[in-house]
Amino acid sequence: MKQLEKQAPTENEKVIATFKGLKLVNLQSNETIKKKNLDFRISHLFGNVGQESGGGFHNLWGLDNAFDIRIAFHYGITDRLNVGFARHKRDENLVGDIKYKVLEQTENNKMPVSLTVFGDMAVTPKEDPTLTKTAYRITYVAEAIIARKFSSRISFELVPSYLHRNLVSAGDQNDIFSLGIGGRWKFTRSAAIVADYVYSFGRPDSVSVGSAPAKLYDPLGIGLEIETGGHIFTVMFTNGSGILENDYIANTTDSWSKGGYKLSFHISRIFKLGKNK
Repeated sequence: MKQLEKQAPTENEKVIATFKGLKLVNLQSNETIKKKNLDFRISHLFGNVGQESGGGFHNLWGLDNAFDIRIAFHYGITDRLNVGFARHKRDENLVGDIKYKVLEQTENNKMPVSLTVFGDMAVTPKEDPTLTKTAYRITYVAEAIIARKFSSRISFELVPSYLHRNLVSAGDQNDIFSLGIGGRWKFTRSAAIVADYVYSFGRPDSVSVGSAPAKLYDPLGIGLEIETGGHIFTVMFTNGSGILENDYIANTTDSWSKGGYKLSFHISRIFKLGKNK
């Protein structure tokens, strides 16, 4: 019995590394940056691969195109609280975000899941005659990330989200509620498969893009995550139109079945800016 007691997890011992990075493919993960650490992150979303959706040999299956680029910094104020700033190529969005780990899963299952909340505000400074008011340039997202690590290899999460846009085109809606599901399967010591999908409730089937209607789709992504020392590199395919939540939830107009999937990657480097006590 004494041996069993030694092997049993201590009361309320926290589960670590439910996911390895701050994001899976499209979705945020429940993870936060450690206190006094800075995460420098570059994300790149290329053009569509399939010829039916504008890809093919002549643009090297989308590799000649930069559909979206994100450069971001995230800083750990505490082990559970992060703030971040990013710039996106698409719509020139400038984004501030905050992420807080409310609950942490424990080894003894006294707390069976972790809960992290995430929010951001994006503003576009681009020149556009329709953006006559500052408020029209702003969008917001709020998310609750409910995650569980089932074993050292398998983790899942559910992500209910609320997106608000101050200005939308005719036939669209300002508020969108969605539910994301994501998972990670670690198959070697340093490599894992990640995947996610986001379903939006009550969203219109199509929106106006210029003078023509465009059909909307739910974003689906799958990728390979590789850890090498202080770097985390993820290479993925997604039909998402944009890297930003405020964008891909509402504006995904490409379909996997029509070759509208894009090669994408995240690369992250962690810098320690001070010593933790």
